Amino acid sequence: MGCLFCKRRDLVCIPYESNEPVQLIQDGNKQLQRWQLQMDQLDTNLETLRELMNRREWFLRIVDGNIQVESRIRNLRELFEYNQASIRYLSPFQHFFRREHIRFKGVPASVALASTGLVVRHATLNKTPRQTITEKDKETTYELMGRLVNLYMERYNAFVGFIHPETFFKHYNDLDDPLSSPLVLAICVDTIAYFHAQLEYSTQEKRDLAEYFYTRCRDMILDMVDDPERRLEAVVSTNLLVQYLVDILLEYTEARRLITIALLACHELDNQELSLIENTMFQRSHAALKIAMASINVVVDGKFDFSGISLSNIHVLSDEPQTIDVYARMWKHILALAGSEYITTMVKHIGYGQECELRLDLILQFEPVVQAWWKSLSNEFRLCDDPFDLKAVYQAIENVQSSTDLIPLALIHVITVMIQPALLQPYSSVHGRGNDDIITILRERSRTLSLCSAQALIYIMKKHLEVDIEGVVLSFSYMMSVLHSVCTVVSCLRVQLPPEMQNMLFYWFTQLSSIVPSDHHVPESATKLETFITTSESDRFAVYEKYPMPKLALLSDIFQSCFRQLNFVPTTPNTAVQTQHFYHNDNVNKA
Repeated sequence: MGCLFCKRRDLVCIPYESNEPVQLIQDGNKQLQRWQLQMDQLDTNLETLRELMNRREWFLRIVDGNIQVESRIRNLRELFEYNQASIRYLSPFQHFFRREHIRFKGVPASVALASTGLVVRHATLNKTPRQTITEKDKETTYELMGRLVNLYMERYNAFVGFIHPETFFKHYNDLDDPLSSPLVLAICVDTIAYFHAQLEYSTQEKRDLAEYFYTRCRDMILDMVDDPERRLEAVVSTNLLVQYLVDILLEYTEARRLITIALLACHELDNQELSLIENTMFQRSHAALKIAMASINVVVDGKFDFSGISLSNIHVLSDEPQTIDVYARMWKHILALAGSEYITTMVKHIGYGQECELRLDLILQFEPVVQAWWKSLSNEFRLCDDPFDLKAVYQAIENVQSSTDLIPLALIHVITVMIQPALLQPYSSVHGRGNDDIITILRERSRTLSLCSAQALIYIMKKHLEVDIEGVVLSFSYMMSVLHSVCTVVSCLRVQLPPEMQNMLFYWFTQLSSIVPSDHHVPESATKLETFITTSESDRFAVYEKYPMPKLALLSDIFQSCFRQLNFVPTTPNTAVQTQHFYHNDNVNKA
């Protein structure tokens, strides 16, 4: 028979019987203890070796210094297995040959992705004179400013926390003239930018009011940044102007100029002595300005880099609501993924409109990196186990009551539709059965992820509009990501979207279009976005500058251009019914 120890080692086992009691190894016998540990480790190593020997063998050839896979790779799981095996066994020989690099044809930039950046870069600004308010209008203006301030503090600042309420209202109530305070003016500007869809004024009236507040505020800020006593107010006020410049006026260049000045002032504030409340507000505005600058760089320069932004100095005061703490923690999670080395590297190497080349192992890290980040989230943000399981995603977000809780999930899918559509056309200069299999699998993987995330973003957009109808900026952003994904898939792979998805897209297109002011829909005869994307020969900004809110006119134009490009209409008059059916379809995971 023999003992298990001898069986494992193919030794002849000689039974030994003794009536003497077994003596345990004593603490003083260190050498015997070390031998026992070494024997246990040897057993573990032998088991690992047996597992490796039982795994699949991969047949490779080296052709002109490149690896050529001869074994068939039938699915994504086998591709992951091959990648892990190649990392384990081939890494020591990386100086002798070139590991798998996959090339990708230049996927044309979609209208949804490229339009804003191109319009901004090729704009020739020709601004009309700023609106003024006469002395006799001041009382009415003060009353309006009071309503805007209260709206901001109750329904926006309670989440973002850029203003300390008690300190601010003490300042506000002591003012003889609210128009003399840049902080009050900036709050009014930001309120009009964020709540524009709910304010009962015409688009021209909203623009005139915002322009008046903005102009006075900007002029004051530029005079304050060198004053140590007012530098903090200038920084906080600048942060509140960015949304208006970017999301209403399309004035990215002006926003970048003001942010640059404010960031220089932040360096000075770092060396000033501030109270706890002052430092808390300063750190939040400083971080927000860095995020805004990085976001502007993505649009204007095509440079994606959030890696240098830290929120380690962001803290919540004891008298602040829990919603501000949740918002701050949400942003820390966002930057952990958006600013990670992997995401930064991937976005840097992919290119719309130009060929790119990526290592196979880098491509295949996408889901593991994203899933690891997802699993690191706290329970309030990790809404389901798998963010790519569409049925689980839909069921999870039905119970969400805050748009803040949706943003980490949305980020995964925004990043996915930013990266994966660029990888829809892989090819390899090295042919072979395994290499051809890799190309096929990667193409299908990118298609599936692109459409999966597009559908997830539609679910998120739907819920976002339910819980935060005022925050339409994010909803527009989600729709832009969806349209970029589906338009790229359809144009590159020459495929048709399922009728249910077509109807669902059209339904939410009509919902968002209804939010855009009726006088901001660019007529088809005036739009030539598709041509502009290709040639960039005309000044498209001149078309949108005619509208009181140019960014909304551009968004409307992009939406309509994308749907014309997709060339589909609902297959049934009852689109809402079709949409509801799609949400509950058992095959919802099959992109």
